[in-house]
Amino acid sequence: MKKYITGKYSLIIMLVYSMLLISCKKFLSLQPISNPTEDNFYSDAKGLNGALIGVYNGLQATSLYGANLLHFEEVRADNMDNNNPGGGGGVSYQIEAFNETPANTMLRDTWLGFYNTILNANIVIERSETIAMDEAAKKQIVGQAMFLRGLCYFHLVRLWGKVPLIITPQTTAEARANTRADSAAIYAQIISDLNNAATSLPASWPDVQKGRATSYAARALLAKVYLWQKRYPDVQTTLNPVVDAINVKSVISLVPQTSTFPGNLKTSKDVLFAVQYLSGGVGESVHQNNRYRNQDNGFVIMLPQTLFESGDNRKALVAPTGNGARPGKFNVPASNNETSADFPVIRCAEVMLMYAEVLNEQSITPTTEAFAALNTVRSNSGTATLSTSTTPTKEAFRNAVFKERRLELALECDRWFDIIRTGQAPSIYPLVPSTRYIYPVPQSEIDNLNDKTGWQNPGY
Repeated sequence: MKKYITGKYSLIIMLVYSMLLISCKKFLSLQPISNPTEDNFYSDAKGLNGALIGVYNGLQATSLYGANLLHFEEVRADNMDNNNPGGGGGVSYQIEAFNETPANTMLRDTWLGFYNTILNANIVIERSETIAMDEAAKKQIVGQAMFLRGLCYFHLVRLWGKVPLIITPQTTAEARANTRADSAAIYAQIISDLNNAATSLPASWPDVQKGRATSYAARALLAKVYLWQKRYPDVQTTLNPVVDAINVKSVISLVPQTSTFPGNLKTSKDVLFAVQYLSGGVGESVHQNNRYRNQDNGFVIMLPQTLFESGDNRKALVAPTGNGARPGKFNVPASNNETSADFPVIRCAEVMLMYAEVLNEQSITPTTEAFAALNTVRSNSGTATLSTSTTPTKEAFRNAVFKERRLELALECDRWFDIIRTGQAPSIYPLVPSTRYIYPVPQSEIDNLNDKTGWQNPGY
């Protein structure tokens, strides 16, 4: 059971970036022409594409999908528990206990990680305007940068509510004058970015470029944004071509989860977009060795096994683990003592569950089409299909979708957001005030601003 105990950094990255530019101009005037500088690196298509890869790489960081988001978006919820109050000096346990403070360093690092990635995306988008290159290729690079920026802001607005909306690189003075944008403005920018990506990106990439964002991934993420806002007709319209493609089973397709996890995330047709990692201890792959590893009760799976129906092939993937073990869902064989499991951001299975949900929400009783979408996921799990005889009402169908989301997307950084979005938080956490549904703004961020008024979220 979850506990409740009573009782800096987007700006810093911009300041560091600005100081680096100033330092380079002041002290490094004799830069060898063979070495890349901030001025010549973005001068051609190769440099711009290299910068784009840097934006993708930002998602791998420990502060984001490498570790911290697992705490904020999954362990915080009811599928996982952290029963190790002393681990990491108690910083991560604050998240478990709903007792985090503005000084929490994990929150600081994650804020910084997102804004660092956004900064790099903004640079790619801005510099693309001055580079002479094939316009179609440029459009795809910008579309990918906007997809990644939209993904970052979608996390930020759900984790913190009002946050600075920064869509161009900033000077130090501009950064110190930042204000928090209303959530509506942030969502408008996310929707704009993802619409651009959906119309700019291909449905698939050659194998050597597999892993880049696609039009299907952009549409699926955009639909998820609309779902958070309860814009059900927009969700359906956005998903229609994705669902059609899933049913055709050519480029993308629903497959049994056991065919995707743990070892086939890089090739599965079910994965629309994932944060990718190299194998053998290269880059950020070192962090994946500890993904949900149960060390000293730091990651304890609490998902009730009784929720799974007889024959459900997903049950073993998220079964409780012993000390030192990882859940089967991410238990990829190690190379050089490290694993390389990608982290799925959005899958075809979630598309079908979103589709089923919005069709039901727009009807008086569950429709044949809604049952078809839900049952595609259930069939892949090895469980019996549902019908009007088993699930006759709109409310019963809604609850069936919510349960299916919990089982299908377990450990994929969705559960906490689903609890909030679906209004289940008061019943699951009756002692937790609604002010704790979002996190405190890192104090280190506030300390570097000219005007600190109104920056902290209520309750902190």
